[in-house]
Amino acid sequence: MAVAIDEAVAGPVLVVGSLPPDGRDLDLLAEPDECTAIRSWLEGAGFVPWGHTWARLAEPGGYAVELLTTERWRTRRRDASALFTDAEPIPGFRHLVRPGPAGVLLLAARSTVIRRGRVSEKIRRRVSQALTDDPDAWAVAEERARDLGMVGAVRLLHEAYNAGQPLPGGARAVALCSLLLHDGPLAAKVRILASIRPRRVKPAIVSFSGLDGSGKTTQVTRLQDHLRQLGVDSERQWAGFKAGRKLRGALPILDGRLPGQRTHEQPDSLVPTRLLNSHLGRQAWAFVVVGGNTVHLWRLVLRRRPGTKLVIFDRFSPDTMVKLDLAFVRKRHIDIPWQRRLFARISPKPDVSFLVDVSSEVAYSRRQEQTPEELVTMSELYQEQIARFRLHRLDGTKEPAVLADQVVRTTWRGLQ
Repeated sequence: MAVAIDEAVAGPVLVVGSLPPDGRDLDLLAEPDECTAIRSWLEGAGFVPWGHTWARLAEPGGYAVELLTTERWRTRRRDASALFTDAEPIPGFRHLVRPGPAGVLLLAARSTVIRRGRVSEKIRRRVSQALTDDPDAWAVAEERARDLGMVGAVRLLHEAYNAGQPLPGGARAVALCSLLLHDGPLAAKVRILASIRPRRVKPAIVSFSGLDGSGKTTQVTRLQDHLRQLGVDSERQWAGFKAGRKLRGALPILDGRLPGQRTHEQPDSLVPTRLLNSHLGRQAWAFVVVGGNTVHLWRLVLRRRPGTKLVIFDRFSPDTMVKLDLAFVRKRHIDIPWQRRLFARISPKPDVSFLVDVSSEVAYSRRQEQTPEELVTMSELYQEQIARFRLHRLDGTKEPAVLADQVVRTTWRGLQ
């Protein structure tokens, strides 16, 4: 792969990650003309982009190229040639080069700003090696940083590296704000400081739905492993159904015994006792359950996850809708059309969603946590969610490896 890209370009291209042939991906930084040539080659070779990452999924394990342009480094005074100064040739290649010690520090400084003053272990190792190669690298990097508006960023990296541990929140905030006070073009410093803003309010979301025993968890694990090989960090999350038990516990009056009720009668597991025989009360409680589940899902989606680009949900909004229908409509014959519409409108939606589909008989043979009759009903309800949530149906009786290949292809293309 590296050889092919090396032949496709006419000028130097920085390899800013693991050098070929190590690693499962290739991280490149190139001038605009070289970026255009590399993109053209990647498209012709069957790579599919998601953001700056291009992946080819035709081969086992996949392969990814992270391609960045030097445009974000340019200022009115200078281009980004300082990053290529003292770059070292990589044996066996004409155009692929590795950054010199000062270049490593400039790249690490940019990463430290994006991480809001935090230095990852990978960056710490690279900085340490750069200083071993050139003890004067700090001074050289700061000198080259002036025309790029990065003096403050280099000093932030220096301070965070010397601290040996994450800087206190106040120190990080002060250091980040001081980026504007150091030498360099103001527009460049503003652009660098703006890189700390979140790229999106929520991460990309992939969800798996289906009956217990359908194979959802297996596919979540396989997708996470496959994305890791492609250089994409992801987090897995389980999202269960909330029946409002905490609210009932906080308001015991809702479950007070009704006049004439026998003491041995068991309360309903979902609807509070004092609301059970009231049409208005049942409808109101359905709205409460819908609201509680919506808040629960949004809290999981918006939870702070530094560095995570994607969250993979084992159960999500489609499963909650199935549980709402099962609990209220099928079991208790409480019609909830308005509550269903509200949940469909305000609940978080996945970017890519799958239904791992198996028959109720297959699900019961794998896990006996629910009755066969209940599984039949749930299977019918899941079919109703395919159009509502645009679920990609997977045949859960196929080999997990075959499904995993289909899942990663669909996921990657769906995230474009």
